Amino acid sequence: MRAPRTTGRAALVVAVALALGGCGLPDTVVGVHAAPSETTTAASLDLDSAQRITARVLDAAHAAQAGTGAAAKTDQEAVLTGAALAVAEAATATHSVSSPTPAPLTTQGAPKVLSVSKGKTWPRAILATTLDEDTKRQSLHVLVSTAADAPFKLALTVTMHGGSQIPALGALADGAALVPADRATGMVASAADVLKQYAGALAYPKAAKATAVATKDAFAVTLRANARAQASSLGKLGTLTQRQAVVTDDTVAFQLVDGGAVVFGLLRRTDQIVLAKTAKELVLPPAYVALSGKKKVVKGIKVLSLEPVVLVVPVAGTATGVGADEQIVSVTGR
Repeated sequence: MRAPRTTGRAALVVAVALALGGCGLPDTVVGVHAAPSETTTAASLDLDSAQRITARVLDAAHAAQAGTGAAAKTDQEAVLTGAALAVAEAATATHSVSSPTPAPLTTQGAPKVLSVSKGKTWPRAILATTLDEDTKRQSLHVLVSTAADAPFKLALTVTMHGGSQIPALGALADGAALVPADRATGMVASAADVLKQYAGALAYPKAAKATAVATKDAFAVTLRANARAQASSLGKLGTLTQRQAVVTDDTVAFQLVDGGAVVFGLLRRTDQIVLAKTAKELVLPPAYVALSGKKKVVKGIKVLSLEPVVLVVPVAGTATGVGADEQIVSVTGR
């Protein structure tokens, strides 16, 4: 809210609401298995093997993500990689600062394997889903093995939007091809281009034009609404900018039966508030005080967040977001 004007410079007190908010070890190495002898047109793993690997990896990842202190880093690196590791490390770091007690574990349901990558080459991937028994929210999980002697690790987890669905991936025995991020053949756009357009279309105050992806999903709508509310609370005493960037190395895409793809990616978001000369200070909410070490700032504030997302890219039309999460990384102010 904006404080009443007084003589001289005005004082500004804002409950900064940049984060979406609510929008989340094994005693042996998991997932190591002998290289299967399969053809390039069949799944790289049979269903039983994929199910066992997935259950073990997700159980280990679930425990590692709840860890604290130095042991958490070792445990997480053993079973997580890519986006999943980056998000877990950020969650551990920020939670240890903002709260002295670990976050409670949610009740994770048994995983169901949806698809396995086909062929004899690496990397190989497993796509699975779980249902949180407490919240009744469904999550998608991507597990990846990068080489014959590399165990499967959890590469990305995304919570699905209510009512959203993944189109058919085909028979499990056949597997699903992994689609290169830069390949657009047979689709409205490549996975890389769709993620880039999606990121640009989420910018505030001026969003980039997107022709290959819609931004009517729950995550995009809520993000824009929060940005508008924050900008409104600042009024003329400050400006808010919000920018997204794609973490390109963390993109994984499975081909759908109809030729489209389900694309998993990671966005890095930067929210920045710059105070006007007429504003005396910005008073931060408790969560941001803990992370920034400052109760108030006189110049502005920058908040970094990670956003795992999943989009369905069709053969024609526009891609659609079907899931997303958000994890704050850092808060800095001056």
